[in-house]
Amino acid sequence: MRPTKTLNRITVTLFSALLSILPIQAQEVYRTEGSSITVQLRSNGLYDIALCPNIGVELQTDYGLAFQLDYTGAWWNNDAKHRYFSNYAFQTELRYYFDKKRIQPYNGHHVGIYAQMITYDFEFGKKGYMCRNLDDTFAIGASYGYSFVLSKHWNLDITAGIAYLHSKYDVYNPNSRGTYTREYTKKKSLFIPTKLEATFVWNINRKNN
Repeated sequence: MRPTKTLNRITVTLFSALLSILPIQAQEVYRTEGSSITVQLRSNGLYDIALCPNIGVELQTDYGLAFQLDYTGAWWNNDAKHRYFSNYAFQTELRYYFDKKRIQPYNGHHVGIYAQMITYDFEFGKKGYMCRNLDDTFAIGASYGYSFVLSKHWNLDITAGIAYLHSKYDVYNPNSRGTYTREYTKKKSLFIPTKLEATFVWNINRKNN
């Protein structure tokens, strides 16, 4: 009888251990199956309202990490009235989501570090301000935001960021003959908010859970 009791105890112990291992194994298999990259297309609605068309892509990977690349381009002008409003900008960001479920696409709170390169030409009939080259104006900063789930394929991402901005630009003076005279070149370096987003996000290859 004793060997039988001992065998039964061993069987119960092994069975209990197996039951405790199975959920862990199932979780690891789930994470492995869900490890492919989530692709998202993005457009900042605030920039669109300001007549700055923009498009971006975000690649979400495992462990809450994501990589973004955005482009903004505006080219509005009115030569008759000497009005120019144009800018071209590239932005990249490395982002971390605090989503504990780790199910892509991520949502909720996130932080990031980002970099921006910008050219611009702003002039509304008086003085004009022009940055000619991308490497003449750049910013490096940190961001914080929250991503809201709207539907199975759509999110709304609210983000703000502050950065160290350096800009080298020409100040010019337009005249009635349609020519432009550069007055001087100026440089500025300061910490200011350079990122404000209310971005609509389309999840291309994943659905929100």
